[in-house]
Amino acid sequence: MFEVLTARHIQQMTGGILFQGLGTTKAKGVSIDSRTLKKGNVFIAIVGERLDGHDFITEAVGKGASVLVVSRKVVCPKTAAVIGVQDTTRALGQIAAFHRRCFDAPVIAVTGSAGKTTTKDMIASVLGARFRVLKNVKTENNQYGVPLTILRLNSSHDVLVLELGTNRPGDIERLTQIAGPTIALLTNIGESHLEGLKNKAGVFREKFRLVQGTDPKGYVIFNKDDPWLQKIFKKRIPQRMITYAVREQADYRATRVQLQENRRISFCVGRKDFALPTASAHYVHNALAAIACGRLLGISYKDMIGALRNFSCEHHRQEIRKVRGVLIVDDTYNSNPVSFAGALGTLNSLKASGRKILITADMLELGRESKRLHEAQGRMIARSCVDVAVAVGTHSRYTAQTLRRVNPHIPAFYYPTLDAFHKRLDTLCQRGDIILVKGSRAMRMEGTVGLIEEQLRRRPRGRT
Repeated sequence: MFEVLTARHIQQMTGGILFQGLGTTKAKGVSIDSRTLKKGNVFIAIVGERLDGHDFITEAVGKGASVLVVSRKVVCPKTAAVIGVQDTTRALGQIAAFHRRCFDAPVIAVTGSAGKTTTKDMIASVLGARFRVLKNVKTENNQYGVPLTILRLNSSHDVLVLELGTNRPGDIERLTQIAGPTIALLTNIGESHLEGLKNKAGVFREKFRLVQGTDPKGYVIFNKDDPWLQKIFKKRIPQRMITYAVREQADYRATRVQLQENRRISFCVGRKDFALPTASAHYVHNALAAIACGRLLGISYKDMIGALRNFSCEHHRQEIRKVRGVLIVDDTYNSNPVSFAGALGTLNSLKASGRKILITADMLELGRESKRLHEAQGRMIARSCVDVAVAVGTHSRYTAQTLRRVNPHIPAFYYPTLDAFHKRLDTLCQRGDIILVKGSRAMRMEGTVGLIEEQLRRRPRGRT
């Protein structure tokens, strides 16, 4: 974070107009949330979908904000300098971009349709063996979270690792301009956020903006198993390319991938043995991305092996817990066709003495492709090792209908709402079963996981 800012500095960074106060007014730190604002901060009045920061100007000044950045006329005490801009969200990015250029630390930017957060966290874990690493908190990967992360960068940090997200054209280009990455990393291309990006070609175009905005003297690291990302070879990019894969030959390739005791995945890279504390084989791609970054920045294989062996995923990302003899796979953070395929692959690979039960809720933000992709989801389940399937939500009716038609031997239950499903939850599982719970963030399927665990714990011991 800037040690000291003045209103004049902020005016110059944003191209704004100083409406009130002196250009010499000093500030330290930037805030967009009046609840957490500290005395002396710059307060940027973000206009969001639900809240407007201009409605909290009085509270911000009362807490000691010394400079306000606004996009409409406000009335406030003369103690604060006021800078007017056309777009306060853009102003936040402009301030962050200026701040980022004050440091020479490598910046690794990660994007893709699935696996971004886990890949970002694995990279940070691997690099943390040698460096002080700053990364996004959880999934702060948008036009607010990325700038705020960058504004936490200071001279004590050696590396910045950023996850960049998008749901409409132009997001990645703007975030890349702010972040100024020296290393671009692309995980995969799939059918996600199609309301804004339309189709896979649109997703690829948007994600490739990261490459186009990365330092020409830098590096582009990508998953060679992904057919869309293989198109990068045909692009005339100035950066050096580094690849990773499980199936294809690549700079970093995993072999002998094995699930051990339903708890961990082992694999080899060259002659080095790695292990991940997860049952999810598709996490190997995330680990390979981290290994590629680690080697690029000089991390030893010994340190990387230790970091990945002790890696801990964020909550609700294929977390596996055993409650009263039932294995629960909580993958409720989000869902799209790519991440669903990975989760289903995990369920297929797990060994069960009882049944394999799938609970899947709507995949959202798929636009006009929603019906087709939920039908494809049904066909995918029909070919799987699932014994019982439950589909929840408006769009998931297509999943259940397709599954019943393609494979009537798999019982498929459909509920239009979570409330309707939760009334039948107590009869769902028994000892020895494995339950995978998956759904988009807005479906809030973590509540279903909580109810399953609560009901299992209430059962008398010994009940099946």
